[in-house]
Amino acid sequence: MKKLITTFALCAAMAASLFARDVTISVGAGDGWKSGKEPQLAVWLEDEQGRYIRTLYVTQKASGLSWIFGPKDGRPESLPVWYHASKHDSKKSAASASSDKNEIDAVTSATPKGGLVFKQKIDDAACVIKVEVNASFDYNSTWTKKNSGVNGQPSLVYQALVPAGQKDELSLELAGSGSVTGSNGEVYKNVGGIDSAKTIVRAATVTFN
Repeated sequence: MKKLITTFALCAAMAASLFARDVTISVGAGDGWKSGKEPQLAVWLEDEQGRYIRTLYVTQKASGLSWIFGPKDGRPESLPVWYHASKHDSKKSAASASSDKNEIDAVTSATPKGGLVFKQKIDDAACVIKVEVNASFDYNSTWTKKNSGVNGQPSLVYQALVPAGQKDELSLELAGSGSVTGSNGEVYKNVGGIDSAKTIVRAATVTFN
């Protein structure tokens, strides 16, 4: 019986690998990224119904909630859409024993200096890939210290639907902004009043290897 179970598990793993796609995800650095700010960034997958699947990449500060002079519970307003989707929110400490902590740790790294390019394996089923980016103290005439705290302009979310069997390169489009207070995981389509935050990311693409 044990041998049968082992054989079945092996066959299931082999079948899963047959329906997986190797992809390269590129997030190009725009002028806002290169200006000296250290943006926080998360890349993750959701299904077509908006249910979280897994994180593909996240910056170290956001994942570890390790903010210089920041509150001990972190800064949920930095990447509010990702925090709420992944449940890796500010109410959990860096030492949280959440079920997906090891998974998130495995895809965590420091903010890259000149954009982000990495390879991943995703399932062949249709999914939505999302990128959220945010730079602290990114103030303008609309988002001031008085109404946006440390955040400045809110995070921006880019996304693309990845159909099953997709082979051609996909570009992620701006979907909206996150909560400036981090109070929820909504994506607000109205991005009026946001300017320099739109220059953090030059372009985001998914290439199928």
